[in-house]
Amino acid sequence: MTDSHVHIGQYYNNYYDFRDVFKVIKNNGINEIICAYFLPRFLEKEPAIEFYEAVVEELIEAEVFSQRIGLNVRFLYWCDPFVIKEITLKKIFKKFHYYGIALHPKLHNWTGELQDQLLNIFEFCNEKKIPIYIHTGIEKIDEPMQFEPYISKFPKVEIHLAHCKDYSSIIKLFKKYPNLLGDTAFCPKQAYEEICKNGFKNRMLFGTDFPLTHWFHKGECLDNEMNFENLQTEYQLAIKENCGSPKLS
Repeated sequence: MTDSHVHIGQYYNNYYDFRDVFKVIKNNGINEIICAYFLPRFLEKEPAIEFYEAVVEELIEAEVFSQRIGLNVRFLYWCDPFVIKEITLKKIFKKFHYYGIALHPKLHNWTGELQDQLLNIFEFCNEKKIPIYIHTGIEKIDEPMQFEPYISKFPKVEIHLAHCKDYSSIIKLFKKYPNLLGDTAFCPKQAYEEICKNGFKNRMLFGTDFPLTHWFHKGECLDNEMNFENLQTEYQLAIKENCGSPKLS
């Protein structure tokens, strides 16, 4: 079973160590995950590049650990415009074998002032035959329809619309483009049901957004609230409350 939406790293004051996150997930019957390292919003080039380089070193450790515990992890490169302006995507993917690219419109206005970079990202993913994961929401800045010009231009690129918000836009896009998928991470129950009613249940991948689910329940935590038992409870809750929750052994 795959959890298609997982994160590791620093989220505000909480640091989610890959060892704890991976062990918790593996302990709950999941044998594969799609994982992106949390990305803060940088306002300058230098700290963005320093962060990128530090993350690569941590991902190398994380990969070794995941193999040791028998968890298959596919890592996404969470795209930062400062970094890809200085370091080509080709070099980034040569330094570490990422599975695909993640974009977050609330962090970076990809369809606004960054649209030239966005076009380069789609062209790269089309050439390399790798997927793009895009955060979607109900606000104008993360509404999924803004990406339609790129979706239509690159019909062979597999595009994951995380969270499937808002669902009416998701259904319209699903009807037009067979290369689109969604996930159930923080996807409202009504949205999931409407998407399934329209015949797209097979496009919806199970995803939890763990450990962000822990942060939304607990907020900024003391060290003793970040232990394995606490995270284990929160992941079990994330599965239970998920609208697309699978039956796990």
